[in-house]
Amino acid sequence: MLEATKQSTIEAWFDNFISTLRSHQIQLETDTAHQELKKFYETIFGGNLDEVIHLGKRGAQKHFVSRIIIDYVKLIANTKPLKLAFDYNDSEVLVWAEINDDDFELEKNLLKAEAHINAKYHSYGFDMETTVVEAGDKLQVPNHYTLYKS
Repeated sequence: MLEATKQSTIEAWFDNFISTLRSHQIQLETDTAHQELKKFYETIFGGNLDEVIHLGKRGAQKHFVSRIIIDYVKLIANTKPLKLAFDYNDSEVLVWAEINDDDFELEKNLLKAEAHINAKYHSYGFDMETTVVEAGDKLQVPNHYTLYKS
């Protein structure tokens, strides 16, 4: 029985995959594909292995950075930093959190959330680094960060 379920899952996955490829083919042939899809296939068809691998890297980065930020925001949902901003690079999601002066409990919660993220995503090559500043420091969010909450 288990083997039949596994076979059915495999068939469904391939059917869906082939259907998606055919849909992409029609969009490319009728010039109705969005720019990102066109670029994806141009890269694949171009045959430059470095570009194909780089495309995969960018896709993985987009996937993991999004997941990390969503998971982090869920982990700190009950906390209230005054300001929260994010940035990322090849292997890290950077957090800028402004808290009230001497709010050690909030700082501890933010760092605990970072530890959870690092435990979950480090094996995929992504980590989080948090910078916590106090309101009394009167520091501006660096301009390369994207403000999430103010």
